[in-house]
Amino acid sequence: MTLGSFISGLLVVVVAATGPIVIMLQAAHSGNFTTGQTATWICSSWATSGLFGLYLSLRYRMPMIGSTSTAAIVLLVTSLQSHSAQEAVASYMIVALLFIIVGITDLMPRIMKAIPHQIVMAMLAGILFNFGVGVFTNFTSQPWIVAAMVLTYFLARVLKLRAPVIPVLIVGVLVSALLHRISYKGAHFGLTHLVWISPHFTIGSVINLALPMFLLTLATQFAPGFAVLKSNGYKAAHSASLISSGIISLASAGFLNSGINTSAITASIAVGEHADPDRTTRYSAGFTTGLFYIAAGLCGASIVTFFGALPAAALAALAGLALFPALATSMHEALVHSASREAALATLLITISGVHPWQLGSPFWGLLVGIALYALPNLRSRAA
Repeated sequence: MTLGSFISGLLVVVVAATGPIVIMLQAAHSGNFTTGQTATWICSSWATSGLFGLYLSLRYRMPMIGSTSTAAIVLLVTSLQSHSAQEAVASYMIVALLFIIVGITDLMPRIMKAIPHQIVMAMLAGILFNFGVGVFTNFTSQPWIVAAMVLTYFLARVLKLRAPVIPVLIVGVLVSALLHRISYKGAHFGLTHLVWISPHFTIGSVINLALPMFLLTLATQFAPGFAVLKSNGYKAAHSASLISSGIISLASAGFLNSGINTSAITASIAVGEHADPDRTTRYSAGFTTGLFYIAAGLCGASIVTFFGALPAAALAALAGLALFPALATSMHEALVHSASREAALATLLITISGVHPWQLGSPFWGLLVGIALYALPNLRSRAA
């Protein structure tokens, strides 16, 4: 253990407790979750992220960082408005089983090759788009809070801080306190009491939730997560990661855990030289991250209380700013190639539109139309 690995592990969890947590709270609000259900979701997600990282880091002697899929949580913000928590749990189980199958059969490269990367990124950009817009639509309600947070974010980016959302949260809390916008209602601090939700399987939830979550998690979590490890000199345990993710996610789905996977966004904090100059002992950063995740998960109810005291505009700004890098990257990767640009643009716009013919969500239709338009030139050339 080194001081760098200890700080890196702590920083990973602090980042998770500033950006993704706010999106989880918005999704829970969309699904009309009780306070107990929301705390259960946070607890199960973070505790199992910790278990995932602890096991794989110690087993393979590399800094494996677990996390929930940010893209999947963003999808839930809109999907939980039309699907119940029971349907969501059923979808989590299906996705977990698919991860196990993909890990055992080593099908991930074939799946990623069959589904155009640009189209998946366009669907992700469409899902994230309204969060970015939400930063500025909330400006009219709390201009001083939102303006201070936006300015802090861009200053942090100029200064190249490793985790810009942390100063954004701090400034948001301080300005909200100065303007007397913080209000504790029904404050509860202590350990989380878990609530079990039984699954309810429906065709609509499989198409609207399970399929997009599966593809988004493969494309935006596992693939870049493995790439981060490779870029730092590690040979990622692909199959073991997918199988472990599936088993842990399946076992905890009834506690509203939306799924565990390799981290893509926060992984870079713990796998680089700043965590530990010695690459052979750097796995201790994954170990400490796991411990901090478990500790934070046990206090899920306290975290709900803290963020529940902040004004809605501050939460919306924090969520949107936390997703800025992911939104920018996904839009760039979706539209960078001229040959597939218009197909990706169609996917992006359909996903943003919110249309849902036959009760099938816009992400599904965006993906379907995008794949068809992407394949059209190839079909035409074959026919000729």
